Amino acid sequence: MLKVFKQSLKFVNVQCVSVLKTRTFLSHAYYCNEVWEQRFQDPIIEKVNLDNLYNDLEQQYQRTRNISAVDVDVFAHGIRDESYIDELLDLLHKLRMSADTYNTLNSMSHAVVRTLTNFNKIDQLLLTLDDRLNYGIFLDYYTANLLLDKFWKSKDYTSGARVASQLMLQEDFNHPISSALSLLHCFKFLQNPSEWPQPPKPEEPEEEVKIRIKYIRNPYDDQHFDLTDPNKIVGKTLMEITRPFKDSLNHSFYLLGVTLFKPDNAQGVVDKLINDNVIVYKDVLSMIPAEKLNMLKLDTLQTESVNLDELLENNVQNVVNKLSEKDIALQCQTYLQWEKERKEALANQHKRLLTMQRLANVDKLQQDLKEKEMLLWFFENEEKIELEIEAKKKEIEANKDQNQGVKKKQEEEEYVPPEVHKKKDVLQ
Repeated sequence: MLKVFKQSLKFVNVQCVSVLKTRTFLSHAYYCNEVWEQRFQDPIIEKVNLDNLYNDLEQQYQRTRNISAVDVDVFAHGIRDESYIDELLDLLHKLRMSADTYNTLNSMSHAVVRTLTNFNKIDQLLLTLDDRLNYGIFLDYYTANLLLDKFWKSKDYTSGARVASQLMLQEDFNHPISSALSLLHCFKFLQNPSEWPQPPKPEEPEEEVKIRIKYIRNPYDDQHFDLTDPNKIVGKTLMEITRPFKDSLNHSFYLLGVTLFKPDNAQGVVDKLINDNVIVYKDVLSMIPAEKLNMLKLDTLQTESVNLDELLENNVQNVVNKLSEKDIALQCQTYLQWEKERKEALANQHKRLLTMQRLANVDKLQQDLKEKEMLLWFFENEEKIELEIEAKKKEIEANKDQNQGVKKKQEEEEYVPPEVHKKKDVLQ
């Protein structure tokens, strides 16, 4: 009997360990799923027909090359199944090309991130975040925390490091939970690097095509948005995360980040750590590539061995315990504020449409009155009308001549004279 009890106890312990290994740092309450689903109770979202809305926005864009930001926001919040993901991304791109992209609501990025995450469209989400110019989707601390926690649970450390790099590009490591989770993901990625997706290269033409251009731009790398090397990206991310802190953990990872991003500056950081008598963790130094480690003089650097996994996980758990309840309360208030902003934006859009309609009606009325006046007083103003017609013809002819002159000038500028060779003597 005692033997059976010990075996069952051992089985329970194994189960507990496996559960702990797959646990998330953020509680179920942190995701605010119940409050997020309440958006469907909003009459605006509840009654929207996504097919009709998409068709209306598509036709509006084809006519005016412009669509409304608040309408796209309503579409993003009204999605209930994954069949509308392609339409959502298409509308985001069209909005980005529209003048009304300036009025994009604060809730837009949140809705896109949560929708793609809920339907497990992770690849599309990360590509959308990378393509800021065409989609304009940016992370805030809350959506970053949700993604980092999700990727931690699925052990997708590469995706977690890519999310952390998005915060680096935005220079937004102000939230302790985001910083701690990002540091953990970058560490795990460097422990076991996997393939980092690269932007697609332009297709090479089958035949050589020569294009005449006025000048060639010198290649330029801003060392920020132009970064493509994963080691440099993660290195700069580590530098941005750890820069504000002065403890041994952050100093160690800052040195690692400098070594990966700007190895020429690494020795200066080492010298400063030696002068300040800062202890650096050996486990972090072991992650520095061998060819770069050999370039550093670490003889007098104070080092110490620690369990980095445990230290980083405890760091995350501590900040989560301190800030999770505050974040939950703030996010619930934010959802209510976004609903209010959406209603105000729709009301303002309705006012603008009414104003534009009134102005169009006034213009049409003025045009009708002008035509009636011309008919009624035609014979009295016949000479004046003929002079106006004659002046209009001359203006058209002048514009035509001017356009022909510009076209001729352009042709002359584009003309490439043939190569002239000295004529050989016939006798030769």
